[in-house]
Amino acid sequence: MKITLDSINISGKLNDFAQYLETTDRIILSAKFGDGKTYLLNELRKDEAMQNKYEFFTIYPVNYSVAKNEDVFEYIKRDIIVQLHERKLLENIDLNALFASVLTSDDFTSVVSFLLSFVPMGEFYNKVYHKFLEIKNKYDEKKHTADKYLSKFANTAGCIHEEDGYTKLIKKAIEWISQDHSLNGKVKKAKKPVLIIEDLDRLDPKHLFRILNVVSAHIDDSDRPDIVGNKFGFSNIVLVMDYDVTKHIFHHFYGAEACYEGYMSKFLSREPFRYSITSIMIQTFETQLGEKLGIQTLWKFFSRFRERLAESSLRDLHKLTQFETKFYIKQEEYIYSGGSMSTSLPLFHLIIYMMESGMSTKAIQDDLLSLCNEVFQYSNEIEIEFIKLMYPVYMQYFPNVKYIRSRKKVYFLELEKKADCSEVHVGLAGSWVEDSSLPLNLEKFDKVVMRFLKTLSISMNLSALRLD
Repeated sequence: MKITLDSINISGKLNDFAQYLETTDRIILSAKFGDGKTYLLNELRKDEAMQNKYEFFTIYPVNYSVAKNEDVFEYIKRDIIVQLHERKLLENIDLNALFASVLTSDDFTSVVSFLLSFVPMGEFYNKVYHKFLEIKNKYDEKKHTADKYLSKFANTAGCIHEEDGYTKLIKKAIEWISQDHSLNGKVKKAKKPVLIIEDLDRLDPKHLFRILNVVSAHIDDSDRPDIVGNKFGFSNIVLVMDYDVTKHIFHHFYGAEACYEGYMSKFLSREPFRYSITSIMIQTFETQLGEKLGIQTLWKFFSRFRERLAESSLRDLHKLTQFETKFYIKQEEYIYSGGSMSTSLPLFHLIIYMMESGMSTKAIQDDLLSLCNEVFQYSNEIEIEFIKLMYPVYMQYFPNVKYIRSRKKVYFLELEKKADCSEVHVGLAGSWVEDSSLPLNLEKFDKVVMRFLKTLSISMNLSALRLD
């Protein structure tokens, strides 16, 4: 048996986040670690309407955490340029405008050398090379002393006034994306370029704020200090992190009196976009599990199992969908003193999922006992589901039982053995068999259940089961 969650419907959340992008230039996408932030962003990138409106660029600062401050921004530039090249977005920039804006001959030469080494032979390669030959001889003559002085700052890595050839290359490409343009003879509508800074909550705390400080220094447009923009001209910047957990880390580093909201105001234009699909995934998982095990109406009584699922992250839940329960079963038949039964029966598979969710033997026992104490108060449907599920427990210690009675009803039990699985049939029986029937809520049922759980290791691999 396997639970499959190939896709999760998050269209509502997707629409909400699209509205944020439309109206907010600086966004913090906030969710707990493992709560599906990356899943949302992947769905966002795949959405056709979003593809037509936005061009997404993603960087991962966890890769820069050991770099010096002045190198961090160089890595950011490098990752953006790689993505521009992979999407063939460098080939359409205005080379005349780019080369005319580069301050020094050395800078000009390094950018051209980079472009020529970066792209394969072809039309764009030839275009860059011939433009280089055309401009190079005249380049140094047109620069003034003031330009050379300013270029010292423009070419200093990590400097907030840094404006080297690579930065200008990115800005020209971003500018081209942001305007209506022609591509392969077709007119393309402008797109909004979006920079996504991913996985910030994977950083060591001391690196997190160091990198945030580097990023913040380049968010302000040095030409317009009165307006918060960003160095490259992106329409939106999205920071992906857990905003609330980061607040605790911030106060641990800077003290309880430090103003976290003031610090983070540099990075967001409105309240963070708080997000989680864990509840959606839990509901989907519970529905499938209930249907496959035939315990849809019983499910509400599994309080400890449900609590365990509610505490799980998206990654924890995803893990529960990645295994096939039959691989945990050592033998096809569960043998007991009075006979045998197929390990395909629902209870065996339920216990595997409970074990893999992290439940202990005691927690599993308590959940099964709570079922026994609750179900006889409800409808025939719930009682029948319970008897079908708990059939292996009754049979192991009462192998000759054919009838189970509740307060008002008597039920017959019958096991149908099939080639690939077995099925328990339960139905209402006549009242005349009541004297030979077994009570549904057995006395000392806790000891019966515990003995059953202890013997399971004979036919099932329970190495992951937590012991109390």
